[in-house]
Amino acid sequence: MKKILVVEDDKNVSKALGIRLAGAGYSVYTAVDGLSGLREAVQNRPDLILLDISMPAGDGFSVAKAVQRLNITGGTPVIFITASRKPGLREKAMGIESVVGFFEKPYDPEELLGKVRETIGDPYEGEDSEEGS
Repeated sequence: MKKILVVEDDKNVSKALGIRLAGAGYSVYTAVDGLSGLREAVQNRPDLILLDISMPAGDGFSVAKAVQRLNITGGTPVIFITASRKPGLREKAMGIESVVGFFEKPYDPEELLGKVRETIGDPYEGEDSEEGS
């Protein structure tokens, strides 16, 4: 099963994302700040990270860069989700290695789920690919 890490300090947004993604068949882990998000990424090695930008204990930019620097998590795709409307934020986010998407809150849940599927595929895709090879 494909694993997704949601790093979001807003409990309501985190819960909504978790329910939506789990309902689509993904295994979901959550973290409430940058530091715990980095710890979860190392421990669980997610296939994708959904990352808020403005959080306590490390903003999303620093977390995304740290994830990419570590051998164990480098290359993990990241989708940013933010409530901020600061000019240039999207460009800054998309300039970070392995960032594949940027969504502003409120986001369209179907559009986000589509981007998740486009990035890592269906939840169970590839699990049986080694059998019969």
